[in-house]
Amino acid sequence: MIPGLALFEGTKHQYPVYDAVAMGVQVMVFTYLLGRLDPAGRNVIEQWADSRSKTPRGSALLSVAAVVLLGHVVYGSVFAPHLVTKLRGDVTSGPSGQLFEGVENQPLHGGT
Repeated sequence: MIPGLALFEGTKHQYPVYDAVAMGVQVMVFTYLLGRLDPAGRNVIEQWADSRSKTPRGSALLSVAAVVLLGHVVYGSVFAPHLVTKLRGDVTSGPSGQLFEGVENQPLHGGT
């Protein structure tokens, strides 16, 4: 954990608040893209794909490709800050005791 950004920090029940915010951003982006409909019932991605393709099949394939690509971009943008903070060594707070009996806790800094 990054110190100060967790609920129940230092206990086995700790939860990083920034995870919840990141997941919320990801859900909001897809809620907008897939939930905003035009009068014909098409979402934003389908509207864009229809404007770029001449056939329904091409539009469907373009929609699928756009959702997969956007999913990766949004997930990457949410995951990148976690990776940066871990690689910089900012993740310094962890549980103070054993999480599971008989199972060694993971190291904080990727050590052995």
